[in-house]
Amino acid sequence: MQDITQTARQIAGSPEDHLDEIHLFTSAWATMKAARGQGFNPARLRPQHLIDRPAPTPEPTEMVLDRVGNKVRAIMESRGLNATGKKAA
Repeated sequence: MQDITQTARQIAGSPEDHLDEIHLFTSAWATMKAARGQGFNPARLRPQHLIDRPAPTPEPTEMVLDRVGNKVRAIMESRGLNATGKKAA
């Protein structure tokens, strides 16, 4: 029983490693509650109790500025506005 409880602690302590196996996280949570003699209602384990998927890594600032500048220049050209120089937008 001690091994099961230890494994459940490891799973519940790092939910980001088990994002695609919500049933495994829920089972680990239930095991930990049972080890303490407490009841468990899985309906009360809402998504806000679980960790969200990590966001994609942000782009480097230079890439963002280049992309936004290109978009602004394209919009200016489509409206007939003249952008003077590469750094105008």
